Amino acid sequence: MELKRILIVDDAPSRREVLLRLLQDKHYEVLEAATCEEALEVLSRERVALVLTETELPSKSGLFLLKTVKDGYPDMEVILITHNASSYNLLQALRLGAYDFIVRPVDTGEILYNAVDRAFNHMQLRTQNAKLLKELESHNRFLRRSLKMMKALNLSTERLTAAMSIEELLIGLLDSAMKEIQAKRGFLALFDKSSGELGLKAGEGIPTELCRLYAARIPAGLTTEIARRGKPLLVSGDLPLKIAALATVAERENLLAAPGLLAVPLRFKERSIGVIVLSGHQTASSFGEHDLHFLIQLSQHAALALEKTGIIHQLRRTNAAIPANPGRKF
Repeated sequence: MELKRILIVDDAPSRREVLLRLLQDKHYEVLEAATCEEALEVLSRERVALVLTETELPSKSGLFLLKTVKDGYPDMEVILITHNASSYNLLQALRLGAYDFIVRPVDTGEILYNAVDRAFNHMQLRTQNAKLLKELESHNRFLRRSLKMMKALNLSTERLTAAMSIEELLIGLLDSAMKEIQAKRGFLALFDKSSGELGLKAGEGIPTELCRLYAARIPAGLTTEIARRGKPLLVSGDLPLKIAALATVAERENLLAAPGLLAVPLRFKERSIGVIVLSGHQTASSFGEHDLHFLIQLSQHAALALEKTGIIHQLRRTNAAIPANPGRKF
């Protein structure tokens, strides 16, 4: 809700009364002060959008109050009221940041309302511009991040396509994901064809002995549940209670880092063959939809590369089984 509270500063009660009545007729909330010092004390404890001050005040002037307000509250606007509209005073006021200048007497509300309404419209427009600028900056950061991820995805895809073995491909997949998403821990697990068990095949941020320990079988828990469901999962911060309850002590201590979790199933020829899991974002920004999208795209390219690698292995086996024939080219 827009704040429309005005502080009137004038040492003459009769003049304050006129301004108070006119502004309250327009349903503005009004505070009063008789001196510069009193006005600053009010501003220290009350939220005010606009200061309407007499230039000639006891002790310290309205120009001094103007300068102090603009130094301490740059978004607050100040309108000066005076009987002396000399060019010098006007120039001083503008240099110090006054929004407008009203010459007494203020007999009717027309001039006052015009100045006050324009001041509030100006503040509203400034707020809207600041909001739009913030949204634009956020959108630009998103576009830069998206462009960076597209470039990273292209490089990672080239690396996966060039892989000549399944082991090289899986390691490349995990390495590319960790490097771009900047997770603290990551691992890739595959289902064993014969036993159906989920085993850890590659890991980063995880001790080697633990990778060996879980190579044949990861104990039933959160990882196996994610792989079984075969759906992408994004957790930006701490794990929700329902998800955290699925994680075993071993997973929490050895495989997963806080905060955040990304998990994407690996699919090959329309069947789920495993899962890639990243956890613990390293920077101030949490995991987001762009990270999940990158990981999904990367896993899809990995599936295509897996298929290509399988074809290459099949061709190698076929060629090895065919007797050498100098007159025939393959």
